[in-house]
Amino acid sequence: MSDKPASIRAIEFTRAVFEYVHGNIGLLKFNIEELKPVDPAEGEANKWEIICSFYETLGSTSPSRYRVLVNLVDKAVDIKKLSGEPSEPEKKFNITEESPEKE
Repeated sequence: MSDKPASIRAIEFTRAVFEYVHGNIGLLKFNIEELKPVDPAEGEANKWEIICSFYETLGSTSPSRYRVLVNLVDKAVDIKKLSGEPSEPEKKFNITEESPEKE
């Protein structure tokens, strides 16, 4: 078990997946717009919903927005693009010790 708060781990999982997909140059101005627990209970939540945005390329004129669902127990990350071009279907990833893996 990590000594980091669950919310920080959820953000780190999210960023790791986007770095895997877009590379670290594609994460210019990575911004967390909203972070909320999905399963609030006693103690720390294990599921989080994150709304984030970033510029995907150096030539992007506006940031793309995403809704990300993170399950810290299963190490699963579901991504849905909310804005920006092109539109994409929802994607699912599992975090391993080495890197994210697309399902």
